Amino acid sequence: MRPILYSIKSKIVIFAVIATLLPTIGLGLLSFKQNETLISDSVTRELRALADSINRQLNQWIEENTLAVRALSTSNPVIEGLITLKQFSNNKSVSAAEQAQSVMVSYLHSVQAKLDEVLELTVFNDTREIVASSADIPEVRESPEQWTHTSLTSGAIAMPPAWNARYATATISIIYPVLSYDSQLIGAIAATLSSAPGVDHQITLSPHQWELTQMFEESVSYDGLSYPKAIGLAYASENIPVTILVEQDHSVIQAAWIKLRNRFLEFVSMLIVIVTSVALYMGHSIVTPLKQLINAARGIVEGNLDIHLSAKRKDEVDQLTDMFNQMTHALRNKHAEITAANQAMQQQNQLLQKLSITDGLTSLYNRTKLNTILSEQLARFKRHNRPFCLLMIDVDYFKTINDKLGHIVGDRILVTVASVLLKSIRTIDYAARYGGDEFMVILTETDSSAATKTAERIRAEVSAACLAFKEQPVHITLSIGITQSRRADTMPNDLIARADAALYEAKESGRDRVYCADS
Repeated sequence: MRPILYSIKSKIVIFAVIATLLPTIGLGLLSFKQNETLISDSVTRELRALADSINRQLNQWIEENTLAVRALSTSNPVIEGLITLKQFSNNKSVSAAEQAQSVMVSYLHSVQAKLDEVLELTVFNDTREIVASSADIPEVRESPEQWTHTSLTSGAIAMPPAWNARYATATISIIYPVLSYDSQLIGAIAATLSSAPGVDHQITLSPHQWELTQMFEESVSYDGLSYPKAIGLAYASENIPVTILVEQDHSVIQAAWIKLRNRFLEFVSMLIVIVTSVALYMGHSIVTPLKQLINAARGIVEGNLDIHLSAKRKDEVDQLTDMFNQMTHALRNKHAEITAANQAMQQQNQLLQKLSITDGLTSLYNRTKLNTILSEQLARFKRHNRPFCLLMIDVDYFKTINDKLGHIVGDRILVTVASVLLKSIRTIDYAARYGGDEFMVILTETDSSAATKTAERIRAEVSAACLAFKEQPVHITLSIGITQSRRADTMPNDLIARADAALYEAKESGRDRVYCADS
């Protein structure tokens, strides 16, 4: 199964199918998305236009009835009745108050009879009590507790619509303030209106439907009220607390989508069949001559460089075969040269690697390598809590000796010090030239006490070695500073600074001695 799946022919077929499907599906999805956006925008515009039209009709209807209520609020029977009730109520004249109420009730009945859409009228006094109504049980039981300045000067207060079981219709109540002749609030008048045009039955939205329809900007799909599946848009009226919901049948819009989808699938299926057939033919014409090249290349992999192929075709495969023959010829000629160059390069790399980390005069590690070793030792100390010590060594009065005896003798002294260091430490320790006549030694898994003994031995052996020079014996002394690793150390410079301070103390104490910073 593996050769079939991984053959060039299979890859050509797969590539051809994918190369066809990806742009086709991509363009199809893009087209679907654009069409969906266009349809959605078109539906939204239609629904918004319908909602705007309904809203204008509703606002006009409310405005007409509001004007009628406003006229009632400024009528003499209502104003004078409220004033009379307030005056006689203070004088506790029951008969006069009842007469004023009777006059207002008769007036409200006569007005209601002339207004077809008004179901009842109710008048309140300034203490929010009902004083007159055209209904035995008024729908509006109380007026607003506090009137805002806007409500008093510019308009009525509309109550949210509700379904009224008594009148079997949806009702909207409008409350308008009643002002006296000197513009003082003396009461209010409420008018209960029958349903707006087209509202003749009660429908209850489920919580999910209500949540979806609160998206006021765009149309949404949901289980409709007029259709099993609907696309609707909710519009909140600005003048009254009413939400207008308009719907369209979702199945009508979905039918166009289904037709477009079926045509697209048919087109893609035919395209796949055609492309697969062409890809199979092309794969067969390419794979057959390539097998010859594969077998020849396998022979070269096995070490046979004497392979030669014959070219029979005048196409790109023939060019590839000719280039393959040239390649095998070049391989035969360059094989020996490459082998020799590789060996020389390895030797040079080893030499460069050694030079990059060692000092040219003493062959000790250089300062860069020293910092790397110190970082590794600090990390090992943090993990395993095994201490190590750093020795900073300085040749006493080296500049004076170098100027007096010459640089050749000075270099010999430095080489002698390096030789003694290498002989005095273990294979797990490290020695480096820090710079000039300064050296450093890292003693792994060693405390300051053992490091002091090693330092004293180094100091004595260097002095003895320099006194043993045949041509010109030299008395050489060393000053050595020692420090042990600490938990607070985070960088190599922490140890180097303490070792340098210890070396300074050794010099200040008279040189030719060892000083430990941890004593």
